[in-house]
Amino acid sequence: MWRISLQSVRHYWALFAGTFVALALGVALIGVSAAALAATWAVDGTPDGSNPTATLKDGAGTAHTLSSGDLDMGGVQSVLAMAGVVSAFVTVFVIAGTCAFGIALRRRDMGLLRLVGAGGGQVRRMVLGESLAVAVPAAALGCAVAAVTAPVAVEALNGTGLSPVDLRPGPLLWPLVFAAGSGLVIAVLGMVAASKRAARARPSEALREADLDSRTMTVGRAVTGVPALLAGAVMVALAPGSGAEAATPLALFGTMALAIGATLLGPWYLPPLLLLMAVPLRWADPVAGRLAAESVRTSRRRTASLVGPVLAILAIVGIFTTVFSTTGAATSADDRARTTAQLVVEPARDGATLDRDTVDRLREDPRVAAVSAPAPLEIAVAGPYSVWKEQAALADPVALSRTHRITVVGGSLGPLEPGTVAISKEFSEWYGNHAGSTITYSLFGGEPVRAKVAAVLDGGSAVPPVVLPPDTRGASPAPRPERAAVLLDGRGTASAGAAAAELTERLGADRVRVLSADTWFGRTGTDQDRLNSLVLAVLTVPASLYALIAVASTLVMSYSRRGREIAGMRMIGVSAGQVRRMALWETLATTVLAALIAAAVVAWGAHAYRGSLSVYGGEPPLSVPWGMLGTLFAACVLVGVVVSLAATGRLLRQVSTATTTPHRAHRVPQKV
Repeated sequence: MWRISLQSVRHYWALFAGTFVALALGVALIGVSAAALAATWAVDGTPDGSNPTATLKDGAGTAHTLSSGDLDMGGVQSVLAMAGVVSAFVTVFVIAGTCAFGIALRRRDMGLLRLVGAGGGQVRRMVLGESLAVAVPAAALGCAVAAVTAPVAVEALNGTGLSPVDLRPGPLLWPLVFAAGSGLVIAVLGMVAASKRAARARPSEALREADLDSRTMTVGRAVTGVPALLAGAVMVALAPGSGAEAATPLALFGTMALAIGATLLGPWYLPPLLLLMAVPLRWADPVAGRLAAESVRTSRRRTASLVGPVLAILAIVGIFTTVFSTTGAATSADDRARTTAQLVVEPARDGATLDRDTVDRLREDPRVAAVSAPAPLEIAVAGPYSVWKEQAALADPVALSRTHRITVVGGSLGPLEPGTVAISKEFSEWYGNHAGSTITYSLFGGEPVRAKVAAVLDGGSAVPPVVLPPDTRGASPAPRPERAAVLLDGRGTASAGAAAAELTERLGADRVRVLSADTWFGRTGTDQDRLNSLVLAVLTVPASLYALIAVASTLVMSYSRRGREIAGMRMIGVSAGQVRRMALWETLATTVLAALIAAAVVAWGAHAYRGSLSVYGGEPPLSVPWGMLGTLFAACVLVGVVVSLAATGRLLRQVSTATTTPHRAHRVPQKV
């Protein structure tokens, strides 16, 4: 059957071209993501090995030694890992769809093979042979593309500032091996599922005129689609009451499961919805509109295959961007609502810190009622089974509660004495500590300390996970505050702008920058939005470009088998312009419907995720990046329209050539 597989690939090259391109680009995406991750893993976390250490024993008595000042590559690694997940999801989605669609377009061919005596096992082996014939060169091409683009991608990643150090491209052997293996596995699994349906083709299929009408909702689609839909619904339903940490994966993967279920069950519900959408088309363009409506009604598998890639990419990009944007907007809104300080004092030079003299002079100003200036530092904390690094700060909880709205969840609010700490509500929920319990921690370069939890505070990002007494000594170098929040008394409140100008002059404009709280939040929000945009671009742009190419490939596959259909239309008097408008209405209808379904799925997941967030004194905002999603939708429409019109024009030219050539062949030659 291997020879037949190769001949089939050569004969139906237009059908297999879509799978080839999709798989090659998918392997390239996975390879680039793996190479970038490998570059982060190759970074030496402690370059000189001279950083202070802390040794603690966990609850089982096992000693753990941690080093301070190590480079934190977790952020960029998380972004790259999520980008890899997005790329892999879209690749699997597209490859499975194109494989199933290619088999559906060849039902009559499978019936002919069965008619001449081929068994189901032989048909299955032929289909698997076709997958290998396409997958092997596609994986090789994808690896070649990844080898060329990976160094460029790593250099581009350095320009985003997401990595704390510049990354250097490392050896590409294992990332490319992983990418090629993933591509081959995805292709074979996609064809295994499709080959089962091909093996069940009956000899009577050879007598059918319509390729895609029969058995559109297969058992495999139902068995996979319904559980995916139910699983997605359960995950999304659990998200609101699970807290922000757990709600993020529930909302993301729940929405992805809903998108999978909606695509697999498409042949069942898409045609009625498209017929409903086609009602205005029948009135505005009776011939082309009616043809488009009947086409999407009768060719259900083709309709589902055209809707699938658009639905998948809009859903996955929509939920990822909305979740990240909503998280940032909710955090910013909570910080604004909790801040009672009117001024924020920060060093004039970016990256610097405030010295003790500056903070003391702020407290001495007669217009200042309170100053909170937490000095951040890193500590090691021992738990029952492990030892980990944690962010802490030297701070006065009383002053912090005056410049910010803080709720005492447990214990009592007061100055921290030696041997006591305060913890945030989130730290208490994560690790099970509460007021009155004991925490074992260590400053790097110091000895272990057992401290009693004096208070559990709910203050959002204003309260660090662990608050140490402000007179704690032993950290090297001594921690210094990055900024100070200033609460003015009744005299200074009415003229916060004047107070900011006078404080700047008094402390020295070359040393500090005094801003109103609103101005400071505006600047911070702008910087955070820029960082969020970079993260979202890394996550979604490669997968979006890949999905757009997949949309074009699916359309090419679809139109490669519509020659007889368009020829029949031309024979009964349908004009070329009407055929082109039919293709246009089909593309617009399927793209718009895919966008509407994706919007419904994303809205459900985003609303559930929003329910897991909290903002002090108000409702968390829902932030949707309309610009990015609108651009992606417009790109899907543009790609679909251009490819469908180009493919239709090519078929129309073929039909015109076929109808004129016989007349020329029978023309009687004139004797010269």
